[in-house]
Amino acid sequence: MTVSISSPVSLPDSEYQQTWFTRHPTTQHRVEKSVSFVGPATVAGRPVDVRASQFTMSCRTLHATDDNVPALSLPPGALSHTDHEYEYDVDSDPANIEPIEHQIRLDFMRGGPIRRDQLLGDYNPWSYDPTDPATQPWQGVKKKPAGLTYAETSCTARIQEEQRFYDHVDDDSVLADAPAFLAARLRTAREEHDSEYALEEERQRREKWYRELIPGPNLSQILKDSSYGTLLEKSFGPGPDADSLLEHNDFVGMVLVDDDTDPTAFARERNLDSIYVVQESGLSHTQTEEPVRLPDYGIERPAPLLVGEYVNGSQYPLFPWGDALTCSCPYKQSAPWRVMCKHELLMSVICGGRDSIFLPVSRGIDVPHRARRFVSPEIAITHQSRAEVDHR
Repeated sequence: MTVSISSPVSLPDSEYQQTWFTRHPTTQHRVEKSVSFVGPATVAGRPVDVRASQFTMSCRTLHATDDNVPALSLPPGALSHTDHEYEYDVDSDPANIEPIEHQIRLDFMRGGPIRRDQLLGDYNPWSYDPTDPATQPWQGVKKKPAGLTYAETSCTARIQEEQRFYDHVDDDSVLADAPAFLAARLRTAREEHDSEYALEEERQRREKWYRELIPGPNLSQILKDSSYGTLLEKSFGPGPDADSLLEHNDFVGMVLVDDDTDPTAFARERNLDSIYVVQESGLSHTQTEEPVRLPDYGIERPAPLLVGEYVNGSQYPLFPWGDALTCSCPYKQSAPWRVMCKHELLMSVICGGRDSIFLPVSRGIDVPHRARRFVSPEIAITHQSRAEVDHR
């Protein structure tokens, strides 16, 4: 399947030993800690900080086709990597959307609808071991989703593709092409007293992320009845397609304002439907112990964005970031080593069914196309989903 990158016109639209990174209170450098705890939440391979300690002011203002809709003001980290004003600070910005995330979204887009009988039931994803067939959840009559097969192949390919960064760790012109977090880790490792050991340790950590943590604790977790299955509850058919999923899950164009703004008055002043002007604090992503809000990403309010309204009643806005969108749900935001949540899996199936990297607007206000772009156009053009699968 060839995915279109052109934008259609908006519609009216167990105990576990873990490693994680934190900032030293005085040096502000990431330091490594190892802690044993129940219910793993963060893992090595990516930074876990989701707050930005400081941000460069907004550098790009985008407009919707409706002049009454406020402009969308974005920080440098939300721009395309090829944009001359793009800038990302691994020490202060939220976790970037890594190349493998874009690739996995494309893999599930090309993998087609996921059948209900492919979802896992009582399975502990933390038991997954890529070297032990007995821990593989899809066996016997349960067929592995094609998108997951593609994603596993992409993860393996990324290990091979990134080897050149370890081979040329002293060449900053080579590291300039590496994912930002990996480049920062390699620059730190090469300055260690035993740099060879530090680099090998980093390589093993990264490889574990690709081979074990992404396919097992992340993707196998969301491919469960209790996760992605909750978004299919009212959809018809054994493998709900994009149209069926959109009957009960909506992407609504809204203007998100702060608590000091009266939504009704704001809507009246701009001649907007007040139903679609809401305070950000009223949405689901703020109803957690440590909510991540738009200002944490350096995105100014008011902000015209897509908000996912799902069959289970939750409402999560999609934050423009890293040349794509990231879901604001706590599953994704609380552990940035995760490359996908169930909502992003749903978006992948929907975009795949529409052959587009842009999410549709089910209803609501017009939003800038950037607020609907689910995958980087650059990666959409170059990535090839691989692995022969038997679609039974």
